[in-house]
Amino acid sequence: IWRVQYALAKLRKAARTLLTLDPKDPKRIFEGAALLRRMSRYGLLADDELDLDSILQLTTQKLLERRLQTKVYKQGLAKSIH
Repeated sequence: IWRVQYALAKLRKAARTLLTLDPKDPKRIFEGAALLRRMSRYGLLADDELDLDSILQLTTQKLLERRLQTKVYKQGLAKSIH
């Protein structure tokens, strides 16, 4: 769990630093779009919630739901999550 919390902290920190910049700043536009694209590709954000504020609302539960072990267990292919 601490690895997921660390990864989430890094994502939130990146989003916070980008939110402090001016909305027209080229760094915010370029890096913000890249960060949102990465979150969409990982399946953490839906297409309708692609903004930097939604990255700040991510929880460790949302990240843990994307693990392969969780997906296999939820589909009923495994009896336990381990």
